[in-house]
Amino acid sequence: MIELRTKEIYRFLGYRNITPTPEIDERIRLCVEKMQAAASPRCFYRKFPISQDAPDITHIAGLTIRSKNLYRNLQGCEEAYMFAATVGLGIDQLIKRSEVTSIMDAAIYQAAGAEMVEAFADSETEKIRTLEEKNGFRLRPRYSPGYGDLPLQLQTDFARILDMQKWCGISLTDTLLMVPSKSITAFIGCVKAEATIATVFSAARESSTENDEAYLADVVNPLEATGLSAKESTGSKKICRNTLPETSCTQCSMASDCIYRHC
Repeated sequence: MIELRTKEIYRFLGYRNITPTPEIDERIRLCVEKMQAAASPRCFYRKFPISQDAPDITHIAGLTIRSKNLYRNLQGCEEAYMFAATVGLGIDQLIKRSEVTSIMDAAIYQAAGAEMVEAFADSETEKIRTLEEKNGFRLRPRYSPGYGDLPLQLQTDFARILDMQKWCGISLTDTLLMVPSKSITAFIGCVKAEATIATVFSAARESSTENDEAYLADVVNPLEATGLSAKESTGSKKICRNTLPETSCTQCSMASDCIYRHC
């Protein structure tokens, strides 16, 4: 069984500072029970050596990828994983059926399905992390095609290199959407635990308790893909991270639409 975080389901449903009613909580519980029975989680990954050419080129698995964000994410890594995970077609079937019978259930299945595949990917990543730590390496956060300036077209390379249809049952539509829809592909970098990368990372970022979401929000700026600098886009050099430690996301002008929000 995949352990789901109720708080994340609330977040995907759009609840921020509102507590769902007991009736909604019960509806979520019943939907999650059906999802646990319908899910068929599968995961596959391969590790490859990488090399990089400043300022934005990464070479991995025969690919030459131009992306400043991926370059920064993998900077200092000797190897990286190409990773794919899914929770199966059963979740899509529940969503499809509920779109006819109950729009509320359909919304819950969508939200809980997003959390389910994230939770499953997190659990599989943690297994990789444990293995790599024994060998003196730490993992960078997962970084997926379509995020920031990393081209979504890389999905076709993931499908080919990982043979996702065979090992995970994941296929791609003509528009590069994955089927099953609750699926994830990502690069995961491996960096030596003692490595220091002064140009990008502080020692705190290399700690084993590193918060992946905070890293992605602070270091890999998703608004760079718009062609504007962070300051031009938001009036600040950071995305949804106030420089005053005592402040919270709720005091940020971008909080209502920010996917990196924690509170």
